[in-house]
Amino acid sequence: MADAYYVWRLAEAAQQIDLLAGFLATRHAPGPDHLAEPGECAGAGRAAVAAGRLEEALDRIEELREHAAPWAGHPHHPGEPGAVEYDARVWDYVKDMLRAEHGPGRALLVTTRDLLQQLGFLQREICALPQADAQARADAHYLAGRGAMAVELGRPGAARRELRRLRALAGKCAGDDGA
Repeated sequence: MADAYYVWRLAEAAQQIDLLAGFLATRHAPGPDHLAEPGECAGAGRAAVAAGRLEEALDRIEELREHAAPWAGHPHHPGEPGAVEYDARVWDYVKDMLRAEHGPGRALLVTTRDLLQQLGFLQREICALPQADAQARADAHYLAGRGAMAVELGRPGAARRELRRLRALAGKCAGDDGA
């Protein structure tokens, strides 16, 4: 498996290429081939991502940004999203790349729904405990997030491991080591 950070960076590049190419495709300039250069640039960037050539893909992103710069004040210009929105956008691309590399996991809908409900319930329960400090709450968010990612990737075994860790955290916060 490729390095997780490298996969994330490739997913970031793919997302940025798609976003900028989509925006540029909506711009109207005089001439029949006004989109040829940005379109070719986006195609080259997508090919670089598919081949795992991150630096080349980043170069294509810079070219696309230069093409989009004249419309910087436009209300639909992609701009820079906030960190949470950006991570959410990129995460969808990461999931697609990981699924392509490893194939889809197998999990029943009932199993996944149950795991997600349990993860969410324990996360909220821990955060509501008066004896849970900021670190315990952060750990609860982190473990529930990891479990949800495992469910999204179709890996119920990994989600169950995170659920066990979340239960242990709940027991520790409640002062009961046997939860």
